[in-house]
Amino acid sequence: MTRGNIILAFLFFCGNVFCLRGFDVPAVVQHRLPDYLPKNNEIRGWQQDGPPQEYRGDELYEYINGGAEIYHEYGFRQVLVQDFKNRNERSISLEIFEMEDAESAYGIYTFKTGPDDRVLSLGSGARLSDYYLNFWKGNLLVTITGFDEETETIDALQEMARLLDQRMKGRGERPRLASVLPEEGLKPSSIKYFQGNLGLYNSYPFFTRDVFSLEEGIKGDYEGGRSVFVIESRAGNDGESVRDGIEKSFAESPRYRSFERLGTDFFKTEDRKKTPIFVTFFQNWTFIVMGDIDSVQARKYFSSIQENIDIK
Repeated sequence: MTRGNIILAFLFFCGNVFCLRGFDVPAVVQHRLPDYLPKNNEIRGWQQDGPPQEYRGDELYEYINGGAEIYHEYGFRQVLVQDFKNRNERSISLEIFEMEDAESAYGIYTFKTGPDDRVLSLGSGARLSDYYLNFWKGNLLVTITGFDEETETIDALQEMARLLDQRMKGRGERPRLASVLPEEGLKPSSIKYFQGNLGLYNSYPFFTRDVFSLEEGIKGDYEGGRSVFVIESRAGNDGESVRDGIEKSFAESPRYRSFERLGTDFFKTEDRKKTPIFVTFFQNWTFIVMGDIDSVQARKYFSSIQENIDIK
C-alpha cells in the first residue's frame, strides 16, 4: 500500500468519527490548472496517459472517497489530475491542488510530508519521499507520484516539478504561526500546520471533538523527543469557557490520567503511554508541551512561545 493510500485509509476512518464544519463549494477559482500541464515529451520520453480530470468543491469526494475532508478543512477549491507514462510502461500521476490561500496550501503540504523526506529547492517548499514528491507555491500544492523507485521515474518526478515551478507565478509566505515555535532544538521538517480539528487529531489525537474551538494551530517536534503545540481558539468564543472546557476534557477523559493543577491556568496530565503533558493558556491561545520534560522546562517553552506571539 502506498503512503497516499495509507493516508486515505486513515482519513476514511476519521471522516466517520468527526463532526466537521460545513464546507462551501467555492464560487471562484484563481487558476486555469490545465495551463500548467507538461505537454507530450516535454518531459523527455513521457506522454500524457488519457485526458486530464478536474474536480471542484464537493466533487473532490468523487476523486478521494473518504479522504476529501482534510482537503476541505484546509480550504480546497479545485484539483487537476493527469497521468503520464513512458515507453517502458512506467507511470507517474500529477495532481495540482488549488487551495483557498497560501496558508491553506502550506497546511496541506505539511500534512502530506514527513520528517524523513528529502528537501528540494522548489517553489515555497518541496520534499521528496521515495517516489512521492510534494511542493507548494502560492495557493497551489503539487503532488507527483511515481509507482516505482527506478532512476528514470525519480528523475522525471523532479524534472516535472521544476517545469511546473517555472510556470507557476508568485510565492506564498508561511503562516505567521509558523514563526512562534521556539527555535532551539526544533526539527523544521516536523512542523505541522492545521486549520481544524481533523488536522490536529492527525498530529496527535487529543480529542475527537473540537474542545479547543480551534481557529488554527501548529506543532513542532524537538530534540529529546518533545513536541510543542500552539493552538489559537476562534475569535468570538468566551475565552474562560473554552479554557474551562479544555481543562475539564483533560481531567475527565479516560485517555488521560494523573491530572494535577500546577498553578493558575497551568496543569499537568499523562496519556496512556505515561507521556507527561503540560498545558497552559495565554489570551485565546493554548500551549501544550509533551514528552520527557518537567514543569520547569515546560514553563521555559511557554515563556518563549508567549514572547514570540507578542513580537508577531
